[in-house]
Amino acid sequence: MPLGGPGKSPELNLDDFVTLVIALAADVPLHQSADAVRTYRNLTPGGADVSRAPASVPRNAGEEIDAIFSLAADGNSDVRGIKLEFVANWPEVALHWHDGSAGRFRERGAIAAHWGASGHRRSTSINVAALADAIQETFTGA
Repeated sequence: MPLGGPGKSPELNLDDFVTLVIALAADVPLHQSADAVRTYRNLTPGGADVSRAPASVPRNAGEEIDAIFSLAADGNSDVRGIKLEFVANWPEVALHWHDGSAGRFRERGAIAAHWGASGHRRSTSINVAALADAIQETFTGA
């Protein structure tokens, strides 16, 4: 995150905004937030090794989240029906699409359809329509 200066607030761009949203959604103590953002951004589709996958396959959750935020900033209405879910008990990002399907990003080697820990599942869900409105108002003044 950018630092401010004496009498000057930090100026956030869209990338900083994405980092802040991920850090808040990860629901970790402040001193762990930078590591949590890196971890969540590096999760792979379904926990798969995508190092040799075609270019059309997203490499990690960070690329997918950046694309969604970018489309939302551009006013693309197709992303408004998506819901982002960040699981706090274990590293997982779920994208809930318009048609009811979900894409899950997990640590490489994890089984995406299985619980990552015992106990209940604690997560933060973000409605991309609301997020798109916040991005539009914050960065484009619309």
